[in-house]
Amino acid sequence: MNQKEKPDLSIGAGPGSRPDLEEAFESWSEMRDTSLLRGVAAIILGFLVLTFGAVVVERTLIGITGIGPGDSVTTTLVAWSIGSRFVVAALAGYLTARTAPKAPFIHAAAFAGVLVFISVAAISGQAAVGGIDDRPWFPPLMSLIGPFGVLAGAALFRMRARGR
Repeated sequence: MNQKEKPDLSIGAGPGSRPDLEEAFESWSEMRDTSLLRGVAAIILGFLVLTFGAVVVERTLIGITGIGPGDSVTTTLVAWSIGSRFVVAALAGYLTARTAPKAPFIHAAAFAGVLVFISVAAISGQAAVGGIDDRPWFPPLMSLIGPFGVLAGAALFRMRARGR
């Protein structure tokens, strides 16, 4: 069978005929239907980078400043936390766009949408149990930083890809 010919795998391929294993494998490999799996993997990779990166950066900031549970948080620490979260989110968005098989910005936007959903659920749950701290603007701000950082990282990937 040459490269252009494809086996007829329809139900009515012939009376009682069935493709043999080699034809079925060849037909399956021609589909190359891994883009969905790779797209989901790109979003999961971005989420893992964001999660682990945010934890490492926050723990480092807490370790450097010596802030413990119950201590008052300084404005400087809040500013560093916001800035570092944006950088980590931009890196996660860049990697999501970079590893997406097609439509990198769409994958990053889907990732940003997942972050918005998770953030709204977390803030709602926190508010329901009365857990919003003395800075009620901080959780909503942090929930916006993630999606905007992801989109900024994807935009950076797009600019770099066009510049090649």
